Amino acid sequence: MRVIGSVVFLYLLWRYLRDNYDDQKIIAYSWGALLSFLVSGRLVYGLINWGVWNDSWWDWVSAWNKPGMSYIGGFVGLILMTWWYCRQQQWKFLNFAEDVSRPFLVYTWFLVTDEWLRSKFEWKLLIYLLMLVLVFLTNKWLSNRYRSFTWYKSGRKGFVLLATSFLFFLGLSLVLILFKEKIVNVILASVISLISLVGLYILGNIKYERK
Repeated sequence: MRVIGSVVFLYLLWRYLRDNYDDQKIIAYSWGALLSFLVSGRLVYGLINWGVWNDSWWDWVSAWNKPGMSYIGGFVGLILMTWWYCRQQQWKFLNFAEDVSRPFLVYTWFLVTDEWLRSKFEWKLLIYLLMLVLVFLTNKWLSNRYRSFTWYKSGRKGFVLLATSFLFFLGLSLVLILFKEKIVNVILASVISLISLVGLYILGNIKYERK
């Protein structure tokens, strides 16, 4: 499932971006995005659960033998890498990141599905899968309608990314509390949700602030 998810992610990313960006730059970004997501997710998981891989430093990279992944950490790593790459290419970050969001949701769904199957259908992971499906559908629905919202003054691209991030991480923080997960995960999810909400407010009022 992980390999299939990676292939699907690379294909969808190319398909969504090919009309507006250079193919070679898309390919370079795609591999960088995968690497940053997986490495940061693995690193954050090890730091939050310090001691889980203390037998050897090799355990930190042996994902096939020593499972463990922080999807929140992976998301943060992906966002930072995307921001850096957009600066290098002089692309608009929110515009580009919004185009990446749907392929990323699909990729994450494959990874969580793999974990769910390995866990013998754990309820918590099933809830995460349902949340990902709902956010994907919300993302698609908002993409065709957000500029018609009269209260969204600027009409700028980035609304879908920030709105779905706000909703997903708000819901995730509540689920994490429900399942009594580590408080650091709850804080991270809540902070990302709050940042998305503030960013959405600022983005919606940019047009009027410049008058």
